[in-house]
Amino acid sequence: MKKVKLFFGFSLLILLIGSYSFAMASDIPKTLSFGLLPAEDAAEMIKQFQGIAEHIGKAVGLPIETRVSQSYNALIEAMNAGHIDVAYLGGSQYVAARRVGIDCQPVVVAKAQTGRTYYKSCIIVRAESDIKCVEDLKGKTFAFVSPTSTSGGVGPRFIMLKHGINPEKDLRRILYAGKHDSVFLAVMNKKVDAGGTGDVYFPRWKGRGILKYTEYIEPQDMLKDGDIRVVAAVKVPGTVMIARGALGQGFIEKLRAAFQSVPKEELNKYRIWGPLLGFVPASHEDYKELAEMKELARKLKKKK
Repeated sequence: MKKVKLFFGFSLLILLIGSYSFAMASDIPKTLSFGLLPAEDAAEMIKQFQGIAEHIGKAVGLPIETRVSQSYNALIEAMNAGHIDVAYLGGSQYVAARRVGIDCQPVVVAKAQTGRTYYKSCIIVRAESDIKCVEDLKGKTFAFVSPTSTSGGVGPRFIMLKHGINPEKDLRRILYAGKHDSVFLAVMNKKVDAGGTGDVYFPRWKGRGILKYTEYIEPQDMLKDGDIRVVAAVKVPGTVMIARGALGQGFIEKLRAAFQSVPKEELNKYRIWGPLLGFVPASHEDYKELAEMKELARKLKKKK
C-alpha cells in the first residue's frame, strides 16, 4: 500500500511540475492585444488594421483589441509590461528592445506591392533646395521623426555620420516632429531645410494629393518631377510584427501562420505604409545588419 501511495504521489508531483513548466513556458492572454506605431490618425489606423487583427484572433481562438501607441518608446514599454502582445513597429525599435533585454521575437515582416521586404530611410529636401549632397546639410535645419524611429531617426543619423556630419554639432537646429507626415510638412512648408522619413510614405502622400511626382525610381532614389528630392538613402528591413517571448514558441508559430494566411481583401485595407502583398516569416537574423548599423552610428557619434 505504501508503494502504491508513493507511486501516485510521485505521479502527481510529475504532473504538477509539468503543468508548472508549461505555464512558465507560455503566457497566453485572455485577449490578444495589438499595438501599432503612431504613423497617422489613430482611429483611421485601427479601422484599416481591424480586418487583419480579427483574422489573427479567429485563427488563434482569442478575442482581439487594437490600440495605437502615443510614441515608439511607449509601444515597447507596453509590450515589456505585458499590456501588448503583438506590436507592429520599425526594425530599429525591435533592435532597441532586444538591446535593453526585452523578451520579444520577430513574427513576420510586411511584403509590399513592390515585392520588397525592405524600405529606405531617406533624407529629403524641397525640389528647389540648394542642398545637393549630405555634406551640404552643415549649418542647416533638420527634422527627425524621433530619435528611435528607424527610417525617420536612426537611418538619417547613420547617413549623416557616415558622411562626416554630426547632427548635434553640425546642424543649426534639430526638430523632432513625432510623425512622418509632420516631417514631410515641415520640409514642404519651409519650417526646416531637410528631414528624415521612409520612402514607403511617398505613394501614400501622393494618393492624398499632398505630394506630386510622376514616378518613383527606387534604385536611383529619384522622384521624377517631384515636389521633393531625395538627397541620400539607406536600406532598412521592413516593418516587423513582434510578439512577447512569454507567449511561448508554439503560440508564436500559430501567430506566424495566421499572418501568412491573411486574406488579400484585408491586406488591401491596411495602407498606412502602402499596399501589402502579405506577410513573410521573420527572424532575428534579418535584423543583425540593422543592429550593426545602430551600433556603428552610436560609436561614430561618440567619437565626434
